[in-house]
Amino acid sequence: MKKEVGKWWGLYAVAFLLTGCATTSKEGQSIPHPRTGEPFSIEENDPEAPSPATIWASRFGDDTLNGLIEEAFESNIGLDAAKASATAAEAAARISGSLKSPNLLLGFNPAKQQSRFSFLNFQKIETDTHSLSLASQWEVDLWGRLRASHAAGLAEFEAAEADVEALKLSISGQVAKAWFNLLESQSQYELAVDSAHSLEDKVMSLERRYDRGLATSLDLRLTRAQAASSKAVSQQRKTQLGNAKRALETLLGRYPSGKQSSEYLLPDMSESIPEGLSSDLVSRRPDLYAAERRLAASLSIQEAANRNWLPSLALTGSAGTTSSELSDLLNSDFSVWSIAGNFGSTLFAAGRQKAERDQAEAIVEGQFANFRLVAQAAFQEVENALSSEENLAKLTKETAIAAEENRKAEELAWEQYQRGLIDITALLDAQRRADESASQLVNVKNQRLQNRINLHLALGLDFE
Repeated sequence: MKKEVGKWWGLYAVAFLLTGCATTSKEGQSIPHPRTGEPFSIEENDPEAPSPATIWASRFGDDTLNGLIEEAFESNIGLDAAKASATAAEAAARISGSLKSPNLLLGFNPAKQQSRFSFLNFQKIETDTHSLSLASQWEVDLWGRLRASHAAGLAEFEAAEADVEALKLSISGQVAKAWFNLLESQSQYELAVDSAHSLEDKVMSLERRYDRGLATSLDLRLTRAQAASSKAVSQQRKTQLGNAKRALETLLGRYPSGKQSSEYLLPDMSESIPEGLSSDLVSRRPDLYAAERRLAASLSIQEAANRNWLPSLALTGSAGTTSSELSDLLNSDFSVWSIAGNFGSTLFAAGRQKAERDQAEAIVEGQFANFRLVAQAAFQEVENALSSEENLAKLTKETAIAAEENRKAEELAWEQYQRGLIDITALLDAQRRADESASQLVNVKNQRLQNRINLHLALGLDFE
């Protein structure tokens, strides 16, 4: 029994030696993040925590919107594809990291060989060979090439995760915009229906006045014409409402049946934007972070390519048993072992290594240019949204005043017409202005909501 225990210690001796070298090597330490200096880590997201892509939506105080965004996340096929890509990138990062450690191979190799020898009159001799071995191989990362490759894999994984968050942010923005467009369409339809009913009531009143000789035929026909036009507008608004419902349902992954409930009002944009927003907020944008991570990955790839021409050191070793009899494989008397090192460098590769360095350098330049483009677009989007916010706030205030004044003017015009103080054209003009200003107010409210969404998308997250 002691003899067999000693045999197994012999089998693992070389593997333990190489593994020990790996764990004590300086190159095996944690890889610092190129930007923060902190060690890389692959952490699982808390499934119970709300997604950063939905926190900003709570600013509108609309629980229905939050539910629709979550529904869109669950049904979006593109988001599933992005998550799968992130999972693949994580696996690739682990693969690149595994290259820094020794690998262990357990092998069982039975063989049968036939030979003929002339000095034995070409007599046929058959031999059986059985071997059991535990082999290990490890490339010592003398120059940090494997470490750089691992850093590139981790950066690509972080970029893929950022792509997922960027897509979620985009989806949440699209859903929010589609939802507010739907609520505007609902309000516009209701305004058109109310206007049609109001004009229909005026037509009935004018018909009674016409029968008593208090209104002219021209007054009656002009009012009937405007009432018919108002009904036509309500039909157009009904079509637009159905289209808005189907657009939202498509984003949610539903069949576009046009049955989405819309009996809600547009929320008031009462919350103002905090003053002195820091430019650091833009750095949280997932697409900007993804671009920065891909730039970091390209720099690591360039570092690895620049070190490919340096000599490499590989250690190999194996331990096991070899015997012509299968029953002797567990007998330590038939044990064999080997250990070897290989230190060498490529002298000629037809320009391949130089081409790899040129390629890596070009990729770095391209990723740096892409990062600058994304950053420039981000700041432009923020400035556009902030500028529009100020203008839309003033526009909303003035449009609300105009809508209220036109509504009161329409009521006053009807009273004055009944007393014979104004003609029918003044009354119908007052009605038209009241309808247009009420419609414009709803549209401006939605514009401000849409712009606030754009600001959150430009910042990447919430104001805090």
